[in-house]
Amino acid sequence: MSRNHRLITKIEAALDHMTSLEKSIAQFFITTDLTPEELTASQMTKRLHVSQAALTRFAKKCGFTGYRAFAFDYIHGLQEAEDNFQSINLELTKRVLMDYDALINKTYDLVDEEKLLPLANLIDRSDRVYFFGKGSSALVAQEMKLRFMRLGFICDAYSDTDGFIWANSLVNDNCLVFGFSLSGKTSSVIKALHQASQRGAKTILLTTDTETDFGEIFDVIHVSSTHQLNYGNRVSPQFPLLIMMDIIYAYVLAIDKPHKEKIFKDTIIAEDKKHL
Repeated sequence: MSRNHRLITKIEAALDHMTSLEKSIAQFFITTDLTPEELTASQMTKRLHVSQAALTRFAKKCGFTGYRAFAFDYIHGLQEAEDNFQSINLELTKRVLMDYDALINKTYDLVDEEKLLPLANLIDRSDRVYFFGKGSSALVAQEMKLRFMRLGFICDAYSDTDGFIWANSLVNDNCLVFGFSLSGKTSSVIKALHQASQRGAKTILLTTDTETDFGEIFDVIHVSSTHQLNYGNRVSPQFPLLIMMDIIYAYVLAIDKPHKEKIFKDTIIAEDKKHL
């Protein structure tokens, strides 16, 4: 039977804010295949031995107005899964694809063009651009360093505390520093951004953390997340960071595009000559 994987992702994203009873209801919907007939509130209260009010509270935690809206989304998702994944037979395959699909859909809601367009201009004007990240975020830092270098920017990436300290000894008010931390709790990255800001650099944090007040010392760009995404248990944890950075990269590339494309093509030619 098909499953509403997008709804499951939505449930998982809300787990941290649920009570123990709501988590047990959530676990039921995550692990159980249900028909439309089985989704009625009366059937659910009997099957789960919970009240109608408990179902309503659970549905609201998942972002719905009530259980009826939750059930409607469940049924709609079943039909959508049937239509979109007719050629996919294994549930595991569908689940991974739906996780990526959900991340992209969440990014639609998080993209703030009024913030990203000025940021692209800031990158274009900066003398140097630095990327800080640890763990999987370090992979994003390295990837973005290479991509922006191929557009002609002077930039570097660092993945450890010593590197952050060394880079911050060089930054000034003509520099831009990106920090990547999915959890928003990577203390060395947060501290490094604070230090870079104190030296006059413009600082940007990309994170899934929407609850922490980071103050006005650096700008925050939120990226999409699924429950426990930073542990990398189903999809590559760096994926939401790369989506947002790809959007920023596209904005930067659009500024004096012919010039940047020429530089980019020159780097391809240089790479080809290496292998001759």
